[in-house]
Amino acid sequence: MDFIILVGPAGSGKSTLTGELAGHIESYGPVVAKVNFDPAAENLSYDADVDVRRYVTVYEFMAKGLGPNGALVSAIDSLINYVFDIRGILEDIKPDYVIIDTPGQMELFAYRHGGPVVLDALTHGYNSIIVFLMDAIFFENPASIVSILTLASSVAVRLGRPQINIVSKADLLLPEVIDNVISRLGEEGFLESLISSSENIDIYTRALMLSLASSLYDAGFIGEVIPVSVNQPESLDALYAKIQQLLKCGDEYKYYDLRYERS
Repeated sequence: MDFIILVGPAGSGKSTLTGELAGHIESYGPVVAKVNFDPAAENLSYDADVDVRRYVTVYEFMAKGLGPNGALVSAIDSLINYVFDIRGILEDIKPDYVIIDTPGQMELFAYRHGGPVVLDALTHGYNSIIVFLMDAIFFENPASIVSILTLASSVAVRLGRPQINIVSKADLLLPEVIDNVISRLGEEGFLESLISSSENIDIYTRALMLSLASSLYDAGFIGEVIPVSVNQPESLDALYAKIQQLLKCGDEYKYYDLRYERS
């Protein structure tokens, strides 16, 4: 089985994509297992095959005096005790793919130790990739684009897996944003050109934005960014094709999905 780990800020559409992508893939024949990895989830838009709330909930830790954020961190850390149980359920299902729906609190994966450790234990011995969701709202201006791509790069560094960066809820964007911005992000220097042409940015902020954008290109991080909407089946096809492409490569796959080879 191959693992598809959905990561992204709260509200970026991970749970919705989990259900819709699973159904879309299954329409082609493969078996897909869905894992709710959020101990604080209240309502799910899909039927989870594995729900970590069966083992631990954030409310248990809040009852011990922790605040909501501290309780979530502790709950995720404690999942290491149940990795073998979760793997056992998945191995009984024998899915072709496992989609993991993670919490929206990004510090769990971008900055803290516990999240990556639990994911490493859960996926050990199997191919796994990250699908990082960037909400369409982040593509309204260059500053937001730089911000969300920088966060995506932090997740890539911490989780150390091949990563597909997607724009979720892409049906909310104007076609010209998709055609003239998102489709061109892989062109080295394009993001810097957007920043340079933007008005109402002070000199210090502009310098920081340009430096961050340049670093992302220098590291080879910005490759193809895929617009995805659960309301557009063709975009789910594009995402599924990219998932298959990366997973098919096995140990030979690259950590970043580069469109342009660097010399």
